[in-house]
Amino acid sequence: MSLPRKTRIAARLGRLYPLMSGCGTIANSAFFRRFDPDSPMDATVEVTGGKARIPVHDYVGRAMLYMGELDRKISQIIDRVVDPGDVALDIGANLGLVSLRLAHRAGPRGVVHAFEPNPALAPYLAQTFAMNPALPLHHQQMALGAEASIMSLHVPPSNAGAATLRPADGARGGQLVQVPVVTLAEFVAGAGLARIDFAKIDVEGFEAEVLRGATGLPAETLPAVIVFEEITPRLAGVTPAALVAAEDLGYEIFAIARSAFRLRLLARDAPGFLQAHDYLALSPRLDPARRARLQV
Repeated sequence: MSLPRKTRIAARLGRLYPLMSGCGTIANSAFFRRFDPDSPMDATVEVTGGKARIPVHDYVGRAMLYMGELDRKISQIIDRVVDPGDVALDIGANLGLVSLRLAHRAGPRGVVHAFEPNPALAPYLAQTFAMNPALPLHHQQMALGAEASIMSLHVPPSNAGAATLRPADGARGGQLVQVPVVTLAEFVAGAGLARIDFAKIDVEGFEAEVLRGATGLPAETLPAVIVFEEITPRLAGVTPAALVAAEDLGYEIFAIARSAFRLRLLARDAPGFLQAHDYLALSPRLDPARRARLQV
């Protein structure tokens, strides 16, 4: 079944949106929802890196359909620092939007491991990766955490990307799914990775545990660059757990500021640093030329 004409027109218009922030919010606004197909359906869309199979009536699915993007700030960082031949991790891959971009940048000599434990998303990732056979994409249907275990993944309705191993108090609706959890150190050893060049971590409040699971990895193996989310409630004067975990691993941290037209990074002592939603962690081993591309 093809998308209705109204949906295709809205998707062409949405791709013209010029700002760095707001793609996901606007794609899921009441305005764009008016152009949704009348009934839930799946569709194939073009995004940077290739084709993706998506559920249209889903938060990230709408962003991919109408904008071709979820967060241009993260995309710009990827485009600046990921090179051909790189090893990259997409931790919390969702529908594969970032995975495709990473694989496009890394090319056939690189490798991208996409970690997504939610079984409801596995068929979409399988179709997406099959439609892009030249890209070095590998789905790892598991979560990463501070220790190996089996945990309950809370999957809310209409937004599979908000699935979390740490649901908010009073969370309602959706379902609980039991998923395997391993540490990053265990995965690296099993996969025989000598180095990781880039990692994106977006796991809805579980970022600190993912980072703690990297404890014990040699400095030369840890990701040279990490982009991660921090959504936990902030307490005055208290550094969020994910930032503490990253700093414990030896990373220099920058906040990724909300911006309209250009990427803005805030240093540790800058006003607003602790109130940011996304962060950039740089390893001391990061190549100076790549660091220079970030203008920090």
